[in-house]
Amino acid sequence: MINFILYVVYNINYHIICCLFLILFVIIIVILQSFDYLYNNQLLFLKSFAKESKEKVDEDEESSNKKLIQQQLALKEMLGISSPSSSSNTNTTDTIIPQIYPSKINSDNDNSIGEEFRLNKTNPNDMIQMDETKRDYIFTKQNKDGSWRIDEGRPRIDIFTKDAGILSNKQILQKNLSKSGIQSWNYSELKDIGYWYKPSDWKNVEVTLIFKLLDSARSKGEEHALSIVTRSITHSQLDKDYKKSDDEPKYFCGGSSYHNNISNEGQVRMKKEELHVDYEREEYNPNMNLGNLYNKIIGFKAIVYNINSTAVKMESWVDVYNEGKGPYVKLHQKIDKGNWGNNMKVCDAYTNGQAITWGSPMIIIKSNDFKFDLYDIEVREIIPPNTK
Repeated sequence: MINFILYVVYNINYHIICCLFLILFVIIIVILQSFDYLYNNQLLFLKSFAKESKEKVDEDEESSNKKLIQQQLALKEMLGISSPSSSSNTNTTDTIIPQIYPSKINSDNDNSIGEEFRLNKTNPNDMIQMDETKRDYIFTKQNKDGSWRIDEGRPRIDIFTKDAGILSNKQILQKNLSKSGIQSWNYSELKDIGYWYKPSDWKNVEVTLIFKLLDSARSKGEEHALSIVTRSITHSQLDKDYKKSDDEPKYFCGGSSYHNNISNEGQVRMKKEELHVDYEREEYNPNMNLGNLYNKIIGFKAIVYNINSTAVKMESWVDVYNEGKGPYVKLHQKIDKGNWGNNMKVCDAYTNGQAITWGSPMIIIKSNDFKFDLYDIEVREIIPPNTK
């Protein structure tokens, strides 16, 4: 009897234990499934949150960019700078060229207004300030976008003040100064007089050239450049042609000038021509390289002004992103303190490095072996910074 009872108890305990293990197993399965469900839901939640966060970041970034663009457009509108058009046509009559320095208006208490020039886009040879009819490679044709083709060669575009009118070399190179209108060929005298031809000569100027470089021939790998030439009167007489005599002016001294250069490879530098032809050249600025300029409409500014009676500052500004409409960025500058050069005394300067502080009635756009389209030119007499 006792053995039977023990047998029953043993079997009952065994079944209970099995049931307990089975229940425990089921509980574990349920718990694991719950964890898996929670994990998947958590993962989905995190993914959803990440997506929403990214979308919010993108929206914030886009909103920030839009605000920045709006601020830039507002600034451009305030400054009078228009945005580039889809047609890339900068040759509209109402195109505003941004000014770095203000134009001269009654700045010298002499009731004078500074001379100005703007390219006549319908007829560049206006016969008032420009006449290049004898040079068949200049203004050869007008393009559909309104620009004018300047073919390869050695183009020299002379721009005169209205007061001077178009001066011919025949008139300038007269021995009789009273007939030529030239004040002197002597640099010391010109420094004291202050101008080559008339008080209205361009002295402190901001010259803007908007162009597109199409081609540039190269010789032995040398760079070619376009120059904006200021403070010169003539480059038609070479120093080697000068016959030394007491009664013949040193016409080659008329070539004294400053050159703001921009090369076909997008580099800038300054040159000083002591006389024609004797150059002092800078190396191209190694820290500034605009890269390939071909087939881009760019704006290039040459700014030249007197700091005082013995020093001249030159600045080069460019706009390579907005077709010359601005804003412009200053790339390079140089100050001639009267110690740049070693040959100015040939033209009776006070010193061999004397600064060219006197004005000129002409501006020259000069290039060697360039083929380009010309969109606009502006020349303004300016009020230099930090002067009255």
